Order: sequence, then structure tokens, then C-alpha cells
Amino acid sequence: MKKEIVQYYDKLASEYDEDRFSNTYGKYIHQQERKVLEKYLDKNNIENNLDIACGTGRILDFSATGMDISQEMVKVSKEKYPEKNIIQGDAETIPFEENSFKNITSFHLFMHLDLETTKSILTEVHRVLEKDGLFIFDIPSEKRRKLTNYKSENWHGGNQITLKTIEKIITDNWEVKAFHGIAFFPIHRIPISFRSKFVKFDSFLCNSTWKEYSSHLIFVLKKC
Repeated sequence: MKKEIVQYYDKLASEYDEDRFSNTYGKYIHQQERKVLEKYLDKNNIENNLDIACGTGRILDFSATGMDISQEMVKVSKEKYPEKNIIQGDAETIPFEENSFKNITSFHLFMHLDLETTKSILTEVHRVLEKDGLFIFDIPSEKRRKLTNYKSENWHGGNQITLKTIEKIITDNWEVKAFHGIAFFPIHRIPISFRSKFVKFDSFLCNSTWKEYSSHLIFVLKKC
């Protein structure tokens, strides 16, 4: 599966931004994700931050170091951010020493993996993260998918999780500092004339009691 993922993103790298984030839905997801990051990360203090699966560098302004398993994605992100340290690497074997980073982010990675690989990466992130450091990542909501009877056809976006499962697999290594929902409504399917009215309500629900029924969840874990 890992080989398929690399091949897929190598092929898509040059048009990834246009393909995924130039449309209404992509722009909305991007904006909402950044709002969450801005709650926990100081953009003026990013020297000890790492972005895993950095892709084309969509959120690399929050980190000084980026890593992606796709060499083609690394090339694109280096062109955008020549001043940053961007390397090719596997999230299950992060090529840095213990306690190297204050904060680590990873977006649109776990959605493609299985639970065992997710657990493996959490262990590796814990190794390279400083004590009390934050790990911020997203993953599709299992509760939402059960509600809508969504089933992925293959590895692409095939993984999902619940808060309960996260709490079970992190044991005593992590504290769930917070979690947020992303995209409660299919904003891209709402007529443009009504869309702006739904955005605030969507944001409210994504941070309410019902947030675990959002399309995606962003977890903020603190290393113990």
C-alpha cells in the first residue's frame, strides 16, 4: 500500500494544489484547518516545528522543517520554501533524534492508513517530540461515516477514527488536549448565494457537542 501511495502522490504533485485546493470545498477546508492551527501554534516561533506529510507545503508556514514520503512533493515544496529544511522521509521511521521538535503537524496523512500504521506513527512522533510538545493531525470521523454509510473503495481516504479509539491507543503517552471538527456540512454543495450564511453555523457545529459528526476531526495531543 505504501508504494501505491508514493506513486499516486508523485504523479499528482505538480497539479496537487490546483486539483485539491483551488475549488470552493478545498479552499474552505484549508481555511478551517488553518484556524485550528492558529489556536495552538505561534507563527513567529516555528524553528522547532515539523510538518509530516508536508506535501506541497500547504501549511509549512507553521514549521521550519518538512518531510514527505513523495520525492515529487518534496520538490514542489522546496520550490515554494527554499529557506526551509524539507526532506524525503517515512513517518514510521522519522530521521531525527529523540526530543527534536516542540510541535509536529500532519494533515491528510492518517486518512490513507490503517489503525496499526496510525499507532506506529504515533509512537514515532512521540519519540521525536519534546515533553509537553503538541502533535496536531487530522483524520476522517468514523461516526460521520457510519451515519452517512460512507465506505471507501480503496486506501485513498480509507481510514477513520473516533475519539474513544484515539483515547484507547494513546495510553499514558499522550493527553488529548482538544479536538475539533472540520466540515459539518458539505459546503461545496450549497448554492453560492447561501453559502456564506452556512459557514458560521458550520464552524459552530464543528466545535459543539456534535463535533464528532463532522466530516474530519483534528486532534491536538500533548506528549506526557
